[in-house]
Amino acid sequence: MRRAVGLYVHLPFCASRCAYCTFVTSTEAALMPRTLAAVRREVEPLARGGRRRLASLYLGGGTPSLVPPELLEPVLAAVRDSFELPADAEVTLEANPDDVTPERLAGWRRLGVNRVSVGVQSFADHVLAMLGRRHSAAQAGFAVGALLEAGFAVSLDLILGLPRLDESVLEATLAEVVRLRPHHVSVYLLEMDKPHELARPAVRHPDLFPDADAAARQCLRAGRTLVAAGYRHYEVSNFALPSHQARHNTRYWRGQPVLAVGVAAHSQGGRRRWANLDDLPAYLEAVEAGRSPRAWSRRLDEGEALRERVMLGLRLARGVTSPMVRSCRTGTAALGARLDEFLALGLARESAGRVRLTPRGWLLSNELFESLC
Repeated sequence: MRRAVGLYVHLPFCASRCAYCTFVTSTEAALMPRTLAAVRREVEPLARGGRRRLASLYLGGGTPSLVPPELLEPVLAAVRDSFELPADAEVTLEANPDDVTPERLAGWRRLGVNRVSVGVQSFADHVLAMLGRRHSAAQAGFAVGALLEAGFAVSLDLILGLPRLDESVLEATLAEVVRLRPHHVSVYLLEMDKPHELARPAVRHPDLFPDADAAARQCLRAGRTLVAAGYRHYEVSNFALPSHQARHNTRYWRGQPVLAVGVAAHSQGGRRRWANLDDLPAYLEAVEAGRSPRAWSRRLDEGEALRERVMLGLRLARGVTSPMVRSCRTGTAALGARLDEFLALGLARESAGRVRLTPRGWLLSNELFESLC
């Protein structure tokens, strides 16, 4: 029997572009029908060789909640025609709080969505305004509450390391998260090395942004609060109540197969990695002309595959096996030296035949991972 796979569907449309966004998105709503038709055309050939079972389906973007459920319905129908989608599969839709209405909730439920990932980012209105978000803190709280009441598994995102995010603001946001008690929380640091709108004022006025130590303290504080509230810190940026880890995202970290359709969508299977064109007009032109929208494809060699497994495995609380690390050390001397340093400083631990990073080690993990490149 062929292995079950995950399927990622990229829906790039947004009402506006947020100040921290680096994803491939579009505000040209007029292209929505063409894009959804192109996605369907990409999905249909995936049934060749027999219908495979889907372990997870993830509708990401962009802002999938912006797409009316009646336009999403043909996409989900194409997925069900091409794959076996069992009742217990995780079906996730990303949503903005201002799109959460009774009508949308009913529509998502009809489509088979059972998990909603909400881009909250903060429960402070002045922080939301700085980020260019269209919702208020009150709207975010209402949306999470409505989703929970409607029976969805709910994940929410927070961003730390922001200007004007002082201790009192952070405490208030964390208190609201704990009060709402979503099933899953993702906590991200603002990435200042990425080309987004907030990177420009950071260059001109670096004093407005917390330094690396202050940002790290915010992450550690968030982690302690969530763990004390019953969440398990199972991945660098992710916390979950028991049995509510994000199954789709975990497939990437464990190297399990994920197919992806849509502009800029990235797939993985075995050692093969491939991705679609990241320009929406070029992607549409290719699909509509009957050509592959693939931008590149490559096969990892054995050493690359091992280093990737170690890097992704160390992102998880379960870590990686000691033999795997030893194998990687043999071919990567820099990793051995840096890992010894992490172990000596208590940033990593080795026990019961596994190597794991500590929460502080996770915050510095990029320094370790650089030695794998």
